[in-house]
Amino acid sequence: MNQKTNTGFTLLEVLVSMIIFSLMSVMAYGGLVKVFKSDEVISSLEVKLKTLKRTMMFFERDMRQLVARPRRTGFDKSEFVPALTSGLDSVGIVEFTSAGVSNPLDLTRSSLQRVRYVLEDNELSRLSWKLVDHTDDTEPVTMLLLKNVESFELRFLGKNGAWEENWGSNNDLPIAIELKLEHKHWGKIKRLIVIN
Repeated sequence: MNQKTNTGFTLLEVLVSMIIFSLMSVMAYGGLVKVFKSDEVISSLEVKLKTLKRTMMFFERDMRQLVARPRRTGFDKSEFVPALTSGLDSVGIVEFTSAGVSNPLDLTRSSLQRVRYVLEDNELSRLSWKLVDHTDDTEPVTMLLLKNVESFELRFLGKNGAWEENWGSNNDLPIAIELKLEHKHWGKIKRLIVIN
């Protein structure tokens, strides 16, 4: 008597294995979707943080390179804007003369520039002029630094040890500047920058 042994799977076993495989695939796909979404969120936060760090780096570098050089507004030497002035108008926060303009070709020109920080429509921008003495109609180089800025306030520590909200009565420079920035995403940020 020959007996054949059946070595295949039954229909029920195939269906059960397909259901188990399908459930595992759905769970794996759900996990992958969560990983990709969290990666997108982390990448977005990383870009926002880098933008904030870049803004703080620009501002601190500019403040550490302040120069007590006023800006002449015309041919009359008696008309000038102080070296550092704040509270300019509804959008201008601070304007100053800064050193540190690179000159890799060793051209005959100044290493100073005039810089202004502006907050308009919740966007903080840095405006710079290659010439310290320029008229108001000269076009600056504008760089958007940070979006979603709700407030940007400065206080200045004078040589007398008193904090002042506005600066610009003379050509002296403060010994320290306090920055208070409020951002939609990062909240309140406070920095103290000592002027050399």
